[in-house]
Amino acid sequence: MLKAGFRTNVIPSEAEATLDVRALPDENLPAFVEQLKKIANEPGVEIVAPERSHRVAAPPSSITTEMFRVLESVQKKVYPGATTIPTMSTGASDKVFLQAKGVNCYGIGPLMDEEDGPLGFGAHADQERLREKEVYRFTQFNWEVVLGIAAKK
Repeated sequence: MLKAGFRTNVIPSEAEATLDVRALPDENLPAFVEQLKKIANEPGVEIVAPERSHRVAAPPSSITTEMFRVLESVQKKVYPGATTIPTMSTGASDKVFLQAKGVNCYGIGPLMDEEDGPLGFGAHADQERLREKEVYRFTQFNWEVVLGIAAKK
C-alpha cells in the first residue's frame, strides 16, 4: 500500500509504503531487511520491520505417505486430467505448528474452474467466487478422501 500527499497536484512532503512480504519458511528476515536497506540506499528512507514474527520453521510434508496417495488417487478420480502437484502457498495456515512437530499436513481446496480461472477469479480476487457445481465436486472430493482413508488399515 502506498500513502502520500493530500492532493493529486501537490508533491507530497512524505510518503509511506507498506509491503506484505511473503517470505520463505526458512528465510532470515533480519538479513532480508538489511538487504532492503541496502537496495533503498536513500537518506531519509526508514525501513521498519516487525519486531517479532509468529512464523515457525517447519519441514515440508512428505509426499510418500498413505494420506498423500489417497489425496492423489481421489483427485484423479474427481478431477480427471488434473495433476497433483505439491506447492507452497503464499498464504498462511495453522498447519505449520503441527508440521513443526513432525505431523504431515496437506492443504486442499476446490480447483479453480475453467470459466473463472482465466478471468482471475478465485480466493481473495476482486470477485471471490466458486461456481455451484465446483462446491458439489469439492464435497464429493472430501467424501471420497474420508472413505479412502477410513478403508485403510
